[in-house]
Amino acid sequence: MKFIYTILLSFMALSANAQLSVIEESSVRSMLDGRRAANFKEGRMVKAWSIQIAISRDKYEILQKVQDVRVALRDEIGVRVDWTYDQPNYRLHAGAFYTKLEAACLLFKVIQKYPNAFVFRNSQIKPTDF
Repeated sequence: MKFIYTILLSFMALSANAQLSVIEESSVRSMLDGRRAANFKEGRMVKAWSIQIAISRDKYEILQKVQDVRVALRDEIGVRVDWTYDQPNYRLHAGAFYTKLEAACLLFKVIQKYPNAFVFRNSQIKPTDF
């Protein structure tokens, strides 16, 4: 049994001194650089999950609700609350989430005050909004 431990220790000692070198092909580097450029392109939009809280044709009503929602969600760090205009309606959105489950957790808090709120797939999210 001691013999086996001695052999294992000697192999471990030899492997501890071994060095590993990685040679990267130029095609892999160019592919990664192209991917990085596409991901950080200015004005790029991604698909994400958000919550639509309200919809109205009255801009001032939506602006008032933006303030109310920001106050209601002040404990939620990093939740973006904003409105968009899709003719003829103004829409109030909150959050930018990678998964629908994350959006549903916020929806649970929002739906108590705004019962018509729902989760939807938002394609107008910037990567910096996460």
